[in-house]
Amino acid sequence: MDLKQIMSFGRLGVDVIISSSIEENPACVHGPSILFERFQEGGQSRRFYACSACRDRRDCSFFHWAHIKMHKNKKEIWQRLIRESQPSVSHQQLYNRLEVVRGMSPGKRHYCTSCCCLLTNDEDKSKHNEDCSFITPVTDIHLSHPSTVLPPKESSKYEAQYLFAEGSVCVLVDMLVQLGITRTLCVGAPRIHEAITPPQYHSNNTSSSTSNTSSSTSNTSSSNTSSSTSPHATMDSLMLDIDNRYCSFFSPDEFIRYNMFNHHFFDGDEAKQTYLNFIGQQDAKLAVVCDPPFGGRMELLAHNLNRIQEDWRNTQDLDNTHILPMLFIFPYFMEQQVLSSLPTFTMLDYQVDYDNHPLYSSGPKGMKNGSAVRVFTNQPASKFVLPESEGYRFCPLCRRWVAINNTHCDKCNGCMAKDGRTYKHCDQCDKCVKPSWIHCNTCTRCQPPDHTCHPLLHHSSTQPPTCNKCGATGHKRSLCHKRMKTTIPLEQKKKKKKKDNYPQSLEEERKRNLSILEELT
Repeated sequence: MDLKQIMSFGRLGVDVIISSSIEENPACVHGPSILFERFQEGGQSRRFYACSACRDRRDCSFFHWAHIKMHKNKKEIWQRLIRESQPSVSHQQLYNRLEVVRGMSPGKRHYCTSCCCLLTNDEDKSKHNEDCSFITPVTDIHLSHPSTVLPPKESSKYEAQYLFAEGSVCVLVDMLVQLGITRTLCVGAPRIHEAITPPQYHSNNTSSSTSNTSSSTSNTSSSNTSSSTSPHATMDSLMLDIDNRYCSFFSPDEFIRYNMFNHHFFDGDEAKQTYLNFIGQQDAKLAVVCDPPFGGRMELLAHNLNRIQEDWRNTQDLDNTHILPMLFIFPYFMEQQVLSSLPTFTMLDYQVDYDNHPLYSSGPKGMKNGSAVRVFTNQPASKFVLPESEGYRFCPLCRRWVAINNTHCDKCNGCMAKDGRTYKHCDQCDKCVKPSWIHCNTCTRCQPPDHTCHPLLHHSSTQPPTCNKCGATGHKRSLCHKRMKTTIPLEQKKKKKKKDNYPQSLEEERKRNLSILEELT
């Protein structure tokens, strides 16, 4: 049986294997890789390392079987690629350009979207490649709120940049104010960081409209974002994000390039120390706001949020009873996954809107019942007052603010709706369900009217999990004590001895890895 047949037969999914020594894993350009385990029917499984940040392997093709020692050729290829991925200009040097650009009029300011840098007055655009794209003019608002001018990256599996609408920015910042927060660590969430960071560039030039040269990329969101957001002088912010473009607009004390899926700091120990100094500030009340790509692995996000909390406790010399306040932004339909990884969290009813998301926004192009994105928090829901003007009300029985259509159910003893509609109670299921659903006796649960019955696939949520490795109940496969070690076919062992079986170039390595990963995923 060849590799393609092995990987496609009886596949049961992939689990993340998280260890305390992730820094020792093989590295790609995005930092230490992650150990995954692919399960097969019959109790077999096989482990491999792959990129932590990129689920689409065309973005990063790193792959290595866990049981095989990495050959020196492969090590050298990836070490060279990591070196080549390092920026030729430091963060501080990029930020220093801002000091020069700040003194120029908006019409003379240029930003190269290809090279990801601001151009000073002395620089000639002719020095850039003819394929480079330029944005001009660059207003003072653009300098203080770069998300209004930078073209968003929209890969949901890597570094998605769906930007909060101005109304949601105000509500989220107000949530921090209600908690009495004085310092905010923004893991992603650039518009929260921009709203908190004191503006330094406001002048009469802010009314200039954005117009690009023939080779530039337009951004229409600048006119309706953040210009009316009041700065919070009593609050400081540090942003951690993988997007290096923010280096041109925020100092190394305000922005650190960071991978939220493996807790990797791209600028090394100096950047990590800046982060530790920020969260370790005495007499400050810290909170974390995390707005991750929705296609990312929840297990990794939760693990690294917990690492941030542990770092905070260590720098503050606190014990495990102290909780770091967090706001975690994620779709409501991922609630089960969120609460499975972050069991102390609860979901608020507030619907988070985005400026540039095709569905999660207000208006005719948005979802019928409003945005599906919610705020999950480890703070009591009673601490947050939601805007009554946007359709929220206080439920005295639940002692929290809920959506106006989320009516209280006496049988469930709570306001149970999730998607913005009024749910109905099903006595047979003993819970509230979506109003359009009907109870199916074959499936023994409520389902959409046009569903296809699969009675064997539906189990009560109260039943214990069943292990698909040993067949026993009460545990999942990742905790199975009968987990079998992977056996490697003899013919594969023989191939391993061939001298020409190792990649000789990056292109050969990439093609080989993509071929294997296509079968794994």
